[in-house]
Amino acid sequence: MGESTAPKDAPGRALPGQALSAAAVDLYGRLSTGRPTGPADGEALEQLRAWGMVALPEDGARPVPLPPTAAAWSVAREALVHLQEQTRMLMELPGAVEQLNLAFAQSRTRAAGTTGSEFLSDRAEVNERIGAILASARSELLGAHPHGPRTREQMDIGVPRDTAALERGVRYRTLYQDAVRDDVVTCEWASTMAPRGVHFRTLADPFERVVIVDERVAIISDYVVPEAPEGAAWIITDRAMVAFCKHAFEQEWRRASPWHGQRRVRGQSPEGGLLSQLQRAILRALSEGETQDGAARRLQVSTRKLQRELDLVRAAWALPQATVAQLTFRWATSPEREATREKAAWRRSLAPGDGPGLPVNRPATPARPSSGP
Repeated sequence: MGESTAPKDAPGRALPGQALSAAAVDLYGRLSTGRPTGPADGEALEQLRAWGMVALPEDGARPVPLPPTAAAWSVAREALVHLQEQTRMLMELPGAVEQLNLAFAQSRTRAAGTTGSEFLSDRAEVNERIGAILASARSELLGAHPHGPRTREQMDIGVPRDTAALERGVRYRTLYQDAVRDDVVTCEWASTMAPRGVHFRTLADPFERVVIVDERVAIISDYVVPEAPEGAAWIITDRAMVAFCKHAFEQEWRRASPWHGQRRVRGQSPEGGLLSQLQRAILRALSEGETQDGAARRLQVSTRKLQRELDLVRAAWALPQATVAQLTFRWATSPEREATREKAAWRRSLAPGDGPGLPVNRPATPARPSSGP
C-alpha cells in the first residue's frame, strides 16, 4: 500500500463556503496547462482559493495550481472536526435544555406559588421540606420506603414527630421491604409505633419510594434529571398526580403482609410460614421428580395456576429470577419443609375429588384437560 498523501501539519482554516462547481474544475484544468484567467473566472477562482487548490501571489501574477489531493485531504479533515463538534453539540443539547427547563420551572414555581412539581437536589433542603410537609399532616400520612431499614438517628427523630402526628388524629400507614423484619432497629421502631397507631406492612416485591400527605402532596424519587445527586426528590402538588401516587400505594398495600414489629430470625419462617399449603405441595411434588405438568395433574390444578403459584413463591422468598430447580433446592433446605404435621393433617382432610390439594393414594388415571384458571 502506498503512503497517504494527506498533509500531516497543514494549518487549520475555515471550511469552504460551497462545493467546487464545474466552472472551478474547468478553471483548475486551464491553470494546470498554463493558460491565463479571464474576467469571467472571478467566482471560480475564489472557490479554488477557498479549497486550497490555488495560491494567489501577492504581486498579482498568475494563480499557481496546488496538488489537489493534499488540498482535498485538508478540507476533509476540517469537515470531520466540524462534524464532530456539531454531533457533540446535538448530543448534549437535550440534556442542557432539560436542565434549563427544570431551572426555569423551579424558579417559576417558587416565585408564583403555582401547583405542579418542584425538583429538589440538595439533601439538606429535601430533608427540611419533607419535615415541614410531614409536620403539616392533618388527616393521613402514607409512606413507602423500599431502600433498606431505618437508622437509629432516623428513629430518634421520627418517634416524637410521628407521635405528635398521631395525637393530632393523623392516620398513618407505612410500607417496608420484607427484609426489615430481620433488622433490630426497624423492628424496635415498628414495635414502638404500632401500639401508638401506626400500621405497618412489608412486601417482598420491589416497589417505589413515595410519601403522601393528606392526598394533597406527594414526595417521590427523581427519574428525570441526569446525574442528579443521591437523595434528590420531587415535591408533587398536582392533584391528578398525587391521586395516582396514592392509587399505586394502595395497590402495593393490599399485596403486603401486616407487621407489628416482631423480629424474624434469619433462616426461619415467620409464624405460619411464608408459603401457602398449595405452594408447599407444588414444591414437594417437584422435589420428588415431577414435571410441572405432572405436578399440576397430581394436584388437580391447571399448569397456569401452578406457574402463578411458583411466581408467588419467588416473591415470598425474594428470588424473582429463580429457576424451578433453584426453588426446589431452596425448598429442600427450607424450615417450612419440616412442617410435616400440618401437611399430614391437610392431606387427611381431603377426600377424593376435592379441589386443589395433596394427591390421594389411588391408581393413576389419564390426564384430563383442566378447567382451572
